[in-house]
Amino acid sequence: MVLYHSEGDTVSEQTKAAVSAASETQAPQARTRGISVFVEVIGGLLTAGAILFALNGGAKHFSTADTLSLVSRAEITDAARTLDPSVSGQLAEQARQCTVPLAYVTISKTADDSGGAIRIHSGSYVSPVIKLTDTPQRVAIPFPAPFATGKGTISVEGATNGALISLTPGWRIDELHGSVIQNVVWNPSNPC
Repeated sequence: MVLYHSEGDTVSEQTKAAVSAASETQAPQARTRGISVFVEVIGGLLTAGAILFALNGGAKHFSTADTLSLVSRAEITDAARTLDPSVSGQLAEQARQCTVPLAYVTISKTADDSGGAIRIHSGSYVSPVIKLTDTPQRVAIPFPAPFATGKGTISVEGATNGALISLTPGWRIDELHGSVIQNVVWNPSNPC
């Protein structure tokens, strides 16, 4: 620290001592404050990560959103067979008319796991119970939000020791006893 003195270039020994003492007491306080801020930031990041992990149900996939695929017009009749029978006719007709298209996911159990059963929630729609098998099953669902928005969430509920839900890039649920939510996106361009 440079001190300017009005009476020449000399600085009294008392002034030097006072400046030195002030510098020595401020440096540890500044270091302590810096360490405290660093610890608080790291703690906040760890807490945020734990919350995201809990909200994601402990799933192995941590992307912010997966991509839902569109049921092609040629596949609507077959896709409708996997929908809840009470709404399948209406949803299939809307998809044929291109007013409300359908999406699909492919599900199966993971290798060497016992499987289980799940239901898929997409918006207000709830699928029938789906038993997980070694053979992948393509299951139609309505998009979880208005098609033009291009994003929403789906959730899976049930009990399983291993489920693969094929979106892009994919969603793996190692163990489920309850429900877990996943953000999804899709291309909202004209489906027909």
